Amino acid sequence: MEKPSTSSRFRFRDHQNLENSPLSNASSEISSASRDPADETELQSMAAKGINHLCSELLELKAESDEDFHRNIFHNYAAFIRVFEEVEGMKKQLTQLKSQVAFQRRLVKDLVNVYLKALSKESIELVVQESVTAEPSTPSEMEAHISNVSETLDIILAENRIDEAITILELERENVQRLQYDGDSPSDVLARYECAISERKAMVMLQLTLVAENPRVSAAELQKTLVQFCRLGDSHLATQLLLKYYHSRIATGIHSIESSKSFSHGVYIRELVKFVFSMISQAARSFVMLYGETSPSASEFIRWACEEIEVFVSNFNKYVKHISELSGGLSTAVQAVQCAMSFCTLLETQKLELRPFLIKQIRPCMEEVLQIHIEHFKNVITIFSATDAWVLGRYLVSGIVNEARSSMVFGQQPEYCLLTNSGRKFITLFQAITAEITHLVSLQMEGSILGGLMDLFEEYVVILERAINSQTNVTDKGGSRINSAESLPQQISILANLSTLEHFFFGSFRGIFRDINQSDSFQQGEFNSCMLFIQEVNDRLRAHFCQQLINRMMSCKAGSEHRPEACIVNVGDHNRLCDVMPSAAFQVLFLELRTVNKLAEENVFELDWLMELLREVVQTLFLWISNNKEMWALTEEDLTRQNSDVYDQKLFVLDIHFLVEIARNGGYFSDNPAILATLKNSAFLSAGLDPKRYVDDEEWAKNAATKAIQKLIEIQETKSLLQDELIGTCEEEQHESQNKRASDSSRDDGRISSADEVSIDESEAAVNTQTITLYADSSSVDCFAREGFEEEKWASS
Repeated sequence: MEKPSTSSRFRFRDHQNLENSPLSNASSEISSASRDPADETELQSMAAKGINHLCSELLELKAESDEDFHRNIFHNYAAFIRVFEEVEGMKKQLTQLKSQVAFQRRLVKDLVNVYLKALSKESIELVVQESVTAEPSTPSEMEAHISNVSETLDIILAENRIDEAITILELERENVQRLQYDGDSPSDVLARYECAISERKAMVMLQLTLVAENPRVSAAELQKTLVQFCRLGDSHLATQLLLKYYHSRIATGIHSIESSKSFSHGVYIRELVKFVFSMISQAARSFVMLYGETSPSASEFIRWACEEIEVFVSNFNKYVKHISELSGGLSTAVQAVQCAMSFCTLLETQKLELRPFLIKQIRPCMEEVLQIHIEHFKNVITIFSATDAWVLGRYLVSGIVNEARSSMVFGQQPEYCLLTNSGRKFITLFQAITAEITHLVSLQMEGSILGGLMDLFEEYVVILERAINSQTNVTDKGGSRINSAESLPQQISILANLSTLEHFFFGSFRGIFRDINQSDSFQQGEFNSCMLFIQEVNDRLRAHFCQQLINRMMSCKAGSEHRPEACIVNVGDHNRLCDVMPSAAFQVLFLELRTVNKLAEENVFELDWLMELLREVVQTLFLWISNNKEMWALTEEDLTRQNSDVYDQKLFVLDIHFLVEIARNGGYFSDNPAILATLKNSAFLSAGLDPKRYVDDEEWAKNAATKAIQKLIEIQETKSLLQDELIGTCEEEQHESQNKRASDSSRDDGRISSADEVSIDESEAAVNTQTITLYADSSSVDCFAREGFEEEKWASS
């Protein structure tokens, strides 16, 4: 029986016995003594066999253990299943037991509540019955009733049954009032009765106050407590506790929002506005639930709401002033105002008209912020105006004006408008500003908005006026350099630019204030005064331009250093009236107006607008002549003492007719020629001359003026041809010099001596010097043309 078991399960022991046997020991001793290499090889082969045998036995053991494990699982699987099923059943039974326990607990609680209600009802009915049936027959009965009521109230208050205590107090208060009205009860007993009721009432109110002032009290629990206060007849205290509760919540919420660092600027103000006005709305609902929609305490609630809005506005102003220092601060501030106004408007559904008060509180801060940004935009205008070259450009109206407002701004005007570079940027800036600040109309800030926009417009007009002053590198008050408009086309470009801006402003303001109530005479008056201001500024700049033009013309008569030489012909000999030319100032005017007319022909300016401007220039010049006739008298150095008065009169008549011919040829008064005749006669009368006495001189002066115009045109055309020829000659010489250098370079295989380089440089310098002289110093060409004309004149004589 033991033999197979021993052979199958104790194989390791057999091997161990063999190893420990004397034979094994003897063999080991022999092997250790001999140490023959052949013996060592045999020993290694025997060790390998033993290891293989050991591994095979380990594998057999593992297989047998796996079989035993699977066999045990198979035999015990049914038992495991039964255990799992029993556990699931126990879980269900435990759940049912828990539900039964909860049901039993609920039944016990309901039973206790029913008992307490029955008991309280019985006690209340007993107190009520005693209060109703009690007659003040004897003081002892009154004392017993007082003691009974006091004991009952003490028990109820000890159990914190506030509603029942209030019910008893209401009944006893009515009973006290009835007894006082009857007057049959002893005064001392009635006083003790009233004192006992008052003491218990004070105890109830103390408990209610503790509940209402608890920081953790919920809104529903507070509302219930406030109703109990009203039942006790202390509505004022209920109102105070209500307002105190919501004030505390608003203060805590504002502090929490300010302490949070997760809100960006826009999100912060939205959260603040939403929280504050939602708290006011909740307080209003609680107030209406207490007192209804009509209550004597409504004014007190309105005062409280205004105080809370003042707290909100304080935080709002700090926020707006802070962001006004950042980029895009005006836009963010306007969005904050819109958010506050929208939430405040929602309160109107609860009959809370707080919008006027909010506007009154916010407006001063927003006016200050608006003024800060207006000053910033003034600096921006100065910066982009500093680089303007005062050259008109034609811009698409749809490209510079918002599409929704282009028809409103320019009406039926063409699709193009004339603006300088700074004018285009000014319109872009103006539209960006108005898109933001027009929302401030809801704050009744029309006057501030108009004033700010007018300040920007006037700031830009001042820059234009300084540019027209023709001072080189004009320095603005902020230290920026402004390019001066030295030429007449540049100055007229400035006026055309301003005319376009005037139309733009008129249309823009009509669009901004199109919703102004026509019955509001104050706002309509502000709008009209604004339109008048823009027109006056435009007229002021035009008048300034005309005055500057006259002053520059008169500088030609003041001295030779101010007198332009181009195409100007000397006045002539006073002894030969046939050779007399108009004054140099009028010759300058004619040549500059001719240049401007050429630009109008090239559609640089609008013809109708330019004709109106030049007509204004001529009218202003006639007026100036009438007021400054003595300026036209020639000096003694230019005239001999003989016939000086006659010559002076002749020259004056010629100047007037020359000016008339300029206006007539330009078509400045083609619509109403009578105005030109009136201006001429007015100039003669101001100089003490009778127009009717100079009929012959008028014909001579008219012919002389016509000839003078022809001569000036010829001289200008000759000068232009000479300049073109000289420029062409210089270009040809420069081209030939370049070709010569190229041929010399090819002959010398690209090697040029230092002497050749010097000669080439000298030739280049000579050519460049000649070109510079032709372009920069035009006086030589002008003098050449002038001398040629003088020689031609004397030859013809």
